[in-house]
Amino acid sequence: MGSVILFISGSEIVVVMLVVLILFGSKSIPGMARTFGKGMKEFRNVTQDLKNELETSTEDFRKNIDDVKDTVQEGTRKITDDVKKVSDNVAMKTKEMTDEVGKEINNTASAKKQKKEKTIPDKTVVENKKESVYDDIENPEEEVNTTEEKTSDTQKADKTTSLDSKKNVEQVYGSDFE
Repeated sequence: MGSVILFISGSEIVVVMLVVLILFGSKSIPGMARTFGKGMKEFRNVTQDLKNELETSTEDFRKNIDDVKDTVQEGTRKITDDVKKVSDNVAMKTKEMTDEVGKEINNTASAKKQKKEKTIPDKTVVENKKESVYDDIENPEEEVNTTEEKTSDTQKADKTTSLDSKKNVEQVYGSDFE
């Protein structure tokens, strides 16, 4: 099969050409072809004129659209730059604050470590201190019991003060206050 033109195969075109030849004769076919060619040329010219007219009439409109497009792009670019500056500034401040917090944590950790090292005495030092503390006291167990009694009395006094404070608050604000 030949090529397909407008859903017509090659054999169908040959049949149409034979029908045209029989109906109009061989003398009128070249004139018809010439007329058909002039019509096609005129159609192309009209189409081209319409395209040109459409382009010239919409040129001002396209310029306005391009101006608006440029303005929007410029505004978007400025906003993007501003957002980027703010974002960079926030990132920088966050990094600075993170570094400061990290330093504080490290300082606190090292201070705790140093304090812990200072509070863990050597066994020999502890034994020497026990001896030196108890050298002045005739009976060390009695001294320890006396200290425990003093601590117990202090705790009782704190509880009493706390209860008195609670009663005062209840009197002022009512018993529902917690």
